Amino acid sequence: MKFRLIVVCLLASSVYGFSQTRSELIKKAEICFSKDDYESAEKFYKKAIEISDPEYDKLYILYTNLGTTQRRNEKKKEALESYDIANSIKPNNVFILNNRASLKRQLKDYYGALDDYGKSLEVDSLNEETLINRAHLYKVMCDTTLALKDLEKVLTFKPNSFPARNNIADVQLNRGMYNEALKTFNSLLYLNPNEPILFNNIAEVYIKKNEFKLALEYVNKALKVRKTYACAYMTRGEIYMKMGDLKKAKKDFQKAIALDCEDERVFNYLDRCN
Repeated sequence: MKFRLIVVCLLASSVYGFSQTRSELIKKAEICFSKDDYESAEKFYKKAIEISDPEYDKLYILYTNLGTTQRRNEKKKEALESYDIANSIKPNNVFILNNRASLKRQLKDYYGALDDYGKSLEVDSLNEETLINRAHLYKVMCDTTLALKDLEKVLTFKPNSFPARNNIADVQLNRGMYNEALKTFNSLLYLNPNEPILFNNIAEVYIKKNEFKLALEYVNKALKVRKTYACAYMTRGEIYMKMGDLKKAKKDFQKAIALDCEDERVFNYLDRCN
């Protein structure tokens, strides 16, 4: 399946240490990160880390934020090293473990990611972010039973969790339960009428049902809500490809890649259009 709405690990909130110089560097790093200038953000975080202060107790957050910045720079090896250092400074911290698990999943170290998610849940067994992200990993590993178990656990303490219900519908789709998936997605859409991922997900259901005109209608609605939604371009490209319009499909796959689509299949689809 293509990328789903899942809970992502964001940068920690602004960290202000004892040193004003460090505070200024961190602020500059945060501003650069917000502007997608990850190279500069990485440099500022490194400079902030280099400042010696035995009383400063937020170093683990700086290393975690450095790791996240390095990931955006496609420096995954360096990012993993930064997360490892953060974890050595503050072992078994949920924030660090969730970020490192997410990176390990990208690196296809699925069991390493599962280990980090497990440690995170030992600290906080009802952490919504961890449970949903682990459920997503289980789906990637084709274990929908364990994925559902995590998602249903979220609903026991947060019945209206959007990402949990959205992912449950995705599992229904994976299992070929198309009508059930449509019902779940539409119920979510009723409550969240401006959520592009729901239009895109409904389009995917119609693709599975070989109802391409309806699929195209819904994916276009997703792009009307958000023109930069990479996943929707991949979905539309898939629809065009199935309809035999390889020229339009190729254009959409190229657009999805330009927008940093995270689904690796987009490259295979693009090759099939050449």
